[in-house]
Formats: sequence, structure tokens, C-alpha cells
Amino acid sequence: MIGCATPRWRARFASILCVIAFLAVASGPAPASDLSGYYARIQASLISKGYLRQDRTARDAPFNANDLTRDFVAIALRQEYAGGSLSARGGSKPLLRWEDPVRMRVQFGASVSAGQQSQDLRAIRGIASRLGQVTGHPVHLTQDRPNFHVLVVNDAERRGLGGYLKANVAGLSDRSINAILSMRRNHFCMVVAVPHADRRRGYRSVVAIIRAEHGPVMRQSCMQEELAQGMGLPNDCKDARPSIFNDNEEFGVLTRHDEMLLAMLYNRNLRSGMTADQAMPIIRRLAAQTLGG
Repeated sequence: MIGCATPRWRARFASILCVIAFLAVASGPAPASDLSGYYARIQASLISKGYLRQDRTARDAPFNANDLTRDFVAIALRQEYAGGSLSARGGSKPLLRWEDPVRMRVQFGASVSAGQQSQDLRAIRGIASRLGQVTGHPVHLTQDRPNFHVLVVNDAERRGLGGYLKANVAGLSDRSINAILSMRRNHFCMVVAVPHADRRRGYRSVVAIIRAEHGPVMRQSCMQEELAQGMGLPNDCKDARPSIFNDNEEFGVLTRHDEMLLAMLYNRNLRSGMTADQAMPIIRRLAAQTLGG
């Protein structure tokens, strides 16, 4: 089985209770970032080239059970970081997903306008609902004891998140906090997942950083990918197609292929803590059954 991981951290749920909280990372509205123009140009360039596609079932990108198996292993069972640094050939890691119910809190920086907040919240609500349907796992938007934090902030606000992250994201290491605070502009978005000490218990907490400066199409792409990655598909794969988990940015939405991976991940025959060797026979069977269905 050929794994694939790319050398960049794209550090890009059934009733829903929606309570919006404002992130106190600046006193008053933060100044508009010049990153807005930079990301607007990137978005326009990608769209003009036919990227950031919105079709979930791509007829020009067929895939079979072997492809689905390969992509699952690469995206769910490989680590993008090897030896503490980015690696194009990260080693294997145990399967990890949520075993606890997902309690997602969405927070906006003071720089985010009311109109954008409304638009983004509506999008996140839809993504969360779809993830819950596809996985069959309970996912709720709530302010009560959140374990999945979605932060929509501009660059200045992101750099001021240290205190918030330390106080609110359980188990987040200083190293992970520093990675968030030092994001470069080519990191379009980021998600960091913290597992329980006992890997059989799956994830303990997750934080997703969405850059407020992105245009609406790029912002939606970031939200779709990071929220899905925070469910247990953390890697990108250059061979996966059609997929949002491919750094070439061809697809800007979760595709049928990606939803199949999520459904497989939360199948009752798999469990957090499994090694790749333990999971492989099940993954092959699930891939065949998923496409056969």
C-alpha cells in the first residue's frame, strides 16, 4: 500500500444549539489586514484555473475500492510530521477519531463583521450537521463544555490567542500553541487535535483556526476541510481524487469520496487506537462494501 502525505500542514454535528461568543483577543475592532487582498488574489487565480470546484460527485474523477483503501490509509493512518518536522514520508500512526460526543463552539474575533459572522455560522452549522449525518456520531454546536473550538480570526487576533488556547483547549502543548501563533500566510488554515493519553479513547480536544481574511469560497473550503480533519482525517494526500484532502486545491468542498472516508472511519468495526496492521483487513472490506453499496 502506497501512503501519501504532503510536506505542508494545511493547517486547512442531532440537534444544534447555537450560541455565538466573541473572542476577546483585542480591545475593540482590529484593523483590517492587508492579507485580505493577498488571499483574494489567490482565490481568484484558483477559480480562474478551474480549482476550488463545488461539485461533490466528479464524473471526471472515478475511483475504485483500491483507491479508497489507499486514500484512507494515507489520510487517517499516516502522520504528516515525522521526527518533529514536516515530512513527505511520515510514518504510520494509530487510528484516532472522536469517541466522546463532539461539542463544538464557534467564536469570532472582533474584526469579523456581523454579516460575515452570520454567513460563516450558517456554513459551519451546515458542515457540522452533514458531518454528523455521514459519521453517525453526535456533534453539537454549544457553549457548554466545548471540546472542539472553531476560531474565525484575523492575523492580529490569531497572534494574540496564546492565553485563550492555554485556558480553553484541554491538553494543548506549548509547541502546538506556538505553531498556531506563528502561522505563515501560506498556511491557509489550521487544525490541531489532542488525543487522550489512552489512545483507545480517541480525541480529547480539537482547535481549528479559520483566517477571517479569506474570501467566501476559500473560507468555506477551509471550514469544510478543517472540521472534517478534526473528526479524524488529519492528513492531505496528493493522490486522493476527487478530494478536498488534496493540497492542489482542485476541490473546495467535501466530495462523495471524502464522505465515504468519514463513514468508514466511524464504522463500528473500527476503533481508536488500532494500528494500521490491525485496521487494514477491515478497511479493505469497508471500501469494497461502501462502493458496492
